[in-house]
Amino acid sequence: MNVELYKDLIKDERGNYYVAVQKEGNELTLVNAMLERSYQELWEFNEAFKKKYAEYEHQFIGKMIMDKLRHDVVFASKEDGHGRMYDLAAVTVDYKLIFIDMIEFYRNPRVGLNHDNNIH
Repeated sequence: MNVELYKDLIKDERGNYYVAVQKEGNELTLVNAMLERSYQELWEFNEAFKKKYAEYEHQFIGKMIMDKLRHDVVFASKEDGHGRMYDLAAVTVDYKLIFIDMIEFYRNPRVGLNHDNNIH
């Protein structure tokens, strides 16, 4: 098993999704995937933002992030999709897991990874 950072999804028995943000040897650091997806884009609430996300007007802010994650889950669930879906129990066989507490994610590992703040 070769879990790819920021790409593959890992699902637990309760229906929570995680994404790997760091891998060193057989240690894999995971964070809640919805939280990680919420750090993919910087939002500027200007006219361009309103136009790009018009269908989300008068929606909860979490809906945009959940729709991104839902898209990733659909594709990871397909054999020819982007990324793969792994079961958490299966991942624990190959890796020692470290979980980043959601409240600690302010030390976002994506910071500095790209220059335009839009990772897709």
